[in-house]
Amino acid sequence: MPTRREFLRGGLILVTASLAAPAFLVKAAATAQAPSADPRSPTRNTLVVVQLSGGNDGLNTVIPYRDPLYPELRPQLAVPEAEVLPLDAELALHPALEPLKARYDAGQLAVVVGVGYPNPDRSHFRAMDIWQTAEPEAYAQTGWLGRYLAGCACGGDARPAAVSVSQTLPRALWTESVFVPSLSSLDNYRFQSDPRYPADRAARLRALRALDATTEALRPYAEFLGQQSLNALASAEEVQRVASTWQTPVEYPPNNPLAAALKAVGQLIGGDLGVRVAYVQLGGFDTHANQQATHRRLLEQLAAALDAFQNDLEAMGKADQVVTMTFSEFGRRVRENGSGGTDHGTAEPLFILGTRVRGGIHGRQPPLDDLDGGDLRFQVDFRAVYATLLDRWLGADPVPVLGRSYELLACVA
Repeated sequence: MPTRREFLRGGLILVTASLAAPAFLVKAAATAQAPSADPRSPTRNTLVVVQLSGGNDGLNTVIPYRDPLYPELRPQLAVPEAEVLPLDAELALHPALEPLKARYDAGQLAVVVGVGYPNPDRSHFRAMDIWQTAEPEAYAQTGWLGRYLAGCACGGDARPAAVSVSQTLPRALWTESVFVPSLSSLDNYRFQSDPRYPADRAARLRALRALDATTEALRPYAEFLGQQSLNALASAEEVQRVASTWQTPVEYPPNNPLAAALKAVGQLIGGDLGVRVAYVQLGGFDTHANQQATHRRLLEQLAAALDAFQNDLEAMGKADQVVTMTFSEFGRRVRENGSGGTDHGTAEPLFILGTRVRGGIHGRQPPLDDLDGGDLRFQVDFRAVYATLLDRWLGADPVPVLGRSYELLACVA
């Protein structure tokens, strides 16, 4: 446990580092004091983003079960027609997604098929970077949600507008001006002090606040850094208030990491923290070998977690204020490989879940008889999905976030 002197020294190092004035701090200091450039009114709606890391096999998630090429190209991995959950005469869900099929039947699930972008990248890192920044042709410094947050005029010092329930902050939420906490759990997101010394917490808090009050000569950069540390402290205290006062009556499935993350998001929403964007992740979708059992288990976790989360929102009376979107960095190849799996591919389906979505199938399923070098040809640009959620759900102008306009989809009312 560091001493008070070490704590102060570490804080001063953080503050004096601002003397170098990196470009992002110059922008951040100016933006933090500027009014929002977005003329639209802030919304009460919340967007929850579920990242399926590794490259989900979309063709075995939303299945063209009547296409004779499907079992021909996947003799081992094709889900038998007798087991699928039909959505219409052409497409069906994997049997592990039964809870989502019930949501679909209730008009609460939009299935957007054939989502991708031109000249797709099959590297996990670059493909995820593209999806998170919405920049296929360049390396962006900010994420698409980070750019939304910079202009939304939502949240506050103690009530962050966005939160990620993960070990690290995803690039989608990178921003140059807005504090966005990333927490592994609500209980762990707190100001740490030495429990052996009752006065330690108060001393650390005084030292932290004193740092911000003694950096007048270094403004505006040190002011920004100091304010971000105070925002972190205030948000931690607010999160602990929510964690201690709001308990869901819904039972989430055990041994399900996505369910645990969504339960934390539900607590933040139920406790009126004011979050407008929440981000969670489920990994393990890189199924190059022995895919069948692994993919079924992951889809079961996905469906059970999303269903419990939706039940939670309904129980707290906020189901009409939340929309959840899933995505993965890419789909997988159409033809199965020799190891009982599939390799990195391109286009994929997305799920958009909520009581105010326009359920059904949106977009066009890429045909299996017109492949691009063995991969599905995308039909819907993923940025059109983002634009739809920004415009119709978050009440934001998509153009400053995405750099241009896109035709909106009909999947959100």
